Amino acid sequence: MDNNISYDDIINRDILDLMGAQNMPEEKKKELYIKIIETIENRVVSRISGELSENDLEEWKKLADEGNKEKMQTFLKSKNIDLNQLMIQEALFYKSELATLSNPKTYQER
Repeated sequence: MDNNISYDDIINRDILDLMGAQNMPEEKKKELYIKIIETIENRVVSRISGELSENDLEEWKKLADEGNKEKMQTFLKSKNIDLNQLMIQEALFYKSELATLSNPKTYQER
């Protein structure tokens, strides 16, 4: 694995490649991708929770309980919250964190 991860790498390379885990069995890859997506979604929910008032948060939770994603997105748009932008930001943050944590050089420099 390359010890010098660039911004371009974070954006363009697969996370498993960045982590040096590209040879992982397919089932393990699938499990890891699911965990990564869940973590990103949880981070987005946390950010949304921090941006909404208490009343708005309750309304959003009701919509989430109903499971209507279109209504949830419309509600967030009405509050000037871009769900897609949040997902992209959190995905890049998390990808960068995972790549950094799995890079042996990171620990040698500490």
